[in-house]
Amino acid sequence: MTYRTFRRRLGEATAAHDWLEGISFVLGLGFLVLAVVCLWGIVTAIVNIGDTESIPGTYAVGGFLEVTRGFAIVLFAIMGLVAVGVGWFFAGDTIKRWVGRARTRG
Repeated sequence: MTYRTFRRRLGEATAAHDWLEGISFVLGLGFLVLAVVCLWGIVTAIVNIGDTESIPGTYAVGGFLEVTRGFAIVLFAIMGLVAVGVGWFFAGDTIKRWVGRARTRG
C-alpha cells in the first residue's frame, strides 16, 4: 500500500465517521458545563458577600473574607465568559444545526 492510498483511505474513513466533530462537540459541552459551574460560583459568592463568619477552626478577619469573595466573583466571571466562548466555538455549529432541524420539522 502506498502512502497516497493510505492517506486517501484514512481521509475517507475520517469523513465517514466524522470523529473530529463528535470530539469537538463533547469538548464543547464540557466547557459549557464549566460555564454553568462558574455561574453557580458567582451566585454563591454574591449570596455570601455580607457574611463575616469564617469557617470554624480558621482565623480569618472580615476584610479578608470580603476581598476573597470579591476575587471569586471576578475570577468566576472571567472564567465563565471564557468557558462560554470556547464551549460555543466547539459545540455551537452542532447545536445550531439541531435547532434548525427542529424548527423545520415543527
